[in-house]
Amino acid sequence: MSSIIKVDTIQEKTSANGVSIDGLKIKDVTSGSIMSKPILQIVTGTTTTDTGAIATTSFSNGNTGLTADITPSSTSSKIMVFVFQTLNAERSGGGDMEGYVNIMRDSTQLGQWWYKASTGLVQPQIQTLAHIDSPSSTSSITYKTQIRGSTTENSGRVRANQQVTGTESPSSIHLIEIAG
Repeated sequence: MSSIIKVDTIQEKTSANGVSIDGLKIKDVTSGSIMSKPILQIVTGTTTTDTGAIATTSFSNGNTGLTADITPSSTSSKIMVFVFQTLNAERSGGGDMEGYVNIMRDSTQLGQWWYKASTGLVQPQIQTLAHIDSPSSTSSITYKTQIRGSTTENSGRVRANQQVTGTESPSSIHLIEIAG
């Protein structure tokens, strides 16, 4: 048998001690506190599709294949974007090679990060990126990553989601909507 208690206000018996409900202590939740900003939804996108080596110095739409869509519930919501992506930059000579990765919200670039490899290095590395976005929208939004290299000289190339067997290094993007 279950019971329901309906009240408008619960007050502390002893000031500044908070209220405990089944071991969960609730204390000083005000309109500006973290407790008043709940997580509304979490969306995850993953890929294990290897892009292959790309010789480019320009970002191109969705060239990593890593995307996720979210529809914010309010225009005041924030979207926390976390990316964990396997990336590689390589060059056959002429010095080190830099690769760049960005996070896009639809067609708007939110940030750009770089990663570096020594000449001839083909070992992929996991890059972790984070960004907090204020999209001011209640329409469906696509977040994605893109890559480019610093040069194409001496076979300069970048690569995302590099796989040997197809399952060992999935890349992922996580979108967390927080009430604004």
